[in-house]
Amino acid sequence: MKLNPYTNMYKGASIGFFPLLTTLILLSVHYFTGALDWPEAGNVRAQRDFNSAIGMSFITGYFWFALRLMHQNVASTLISLLVKTNQLSQFSAHRRELAAEFKLHLFNAIIISIMITVLYCIFEGLITVKQEIHVLFLTATAVPFWFLAILFLFQISSNIKYLINNVLPQANDHIDRLKSIIIVLKLGTANSIFAMGALAIFPIFWLKKDIPSIDVMGVTFFTGVVAFYLFWPVIKLINMLGKEQKAVLIELDREIEKGIKRCATGQLPATAVSIEDLESEKERVNKMGSRIFAPRDKARVFACIALVPFSWVLLFIVEWITRLPHYR
Repeated sequence: MKLNPYTNMYKGASIGFFPLLTTLILLSVHYFTGALDWPEAGNVRAQRDFNSAIGMSFITGYFWFALRLMHQNVASTLISLLVKTNQLSQFSAHRRELAAEFKLHLFNAIIISIMITVLYCIFEGLITVKQEIHVLFLTATAVPFWFLAILFLFQISSNIKYLINNVLPQANDHIDRLKSIIIVLKLGTANSIFAMGALAIFPIFWLKKDIPSIDVMGVTFFTGVVAFYLFWPVIKLINMLGKEQKAVLIELDREIEKGIKRCATGQLPATAVSIEDLESEKERVNKMGSRIFAPRDKARVFACIALVPFSWVLLFIVEWITRLPHYR
């Protein structure tokens, strides 16, 4: 994983190559250590290990892919914003700042992931009792699982915050500033959609297991909290866009009103042209609110929201299929 990841392209390999390779390696390790042996009916511990081996392998690769894609999108968004303000020469400086923050997040995510894994081992009694080889490997692979998940959550909020605080203020023109907010808003929406995709993988942890009501409540609450955390930057940006748009329209109305008053003094030719330009700019500002999300973007958001319940339905279908005589 590169310590200066904010580049707008990955040379030599697709951004999904190494995450996919990591997932396949993890699955291979779990297969050869016995975690992926088909569990016998009623063997709760074997079923839990089987589910964890599959779930953690896929989610680890997914979050790595989402991180790489996020860094690519952030770099592209940063370039677009700097081009609008004629400050493309500042790209390297911004990238260094983002990379420095990324290194700090790396350190914090490593510490937290190790702490979570150690606490899990203590509560499950995995330290005091001799464990099977596949359980040891499951415990070890939990560290990169938690590491990438926590790192992604750190990055998804900090990147948007950095662009808002350090890049958006450089856009002084009304139209350019509103366009810049929309660009950052679309970046935040894309990040949130990819993060919600990981929640669609979580049901695999309950494959062929009884789901007590407390788990249902816990998962529902956790999903709601994570969804709120992921979409909170998007909500803030929508509010920011609305306030900025309203302020620009008020200022344009004032300028138009002043122009109309100047018409009464006989400055007709120049004032008429000025009023026409202001009206055109006002029309463009009004249209920006309706162009935040294209139909394709709305379809993506809807698909993202629908993906989580669909994954639970898919889980129940898979469980029904595995109960058929052929699988017993």
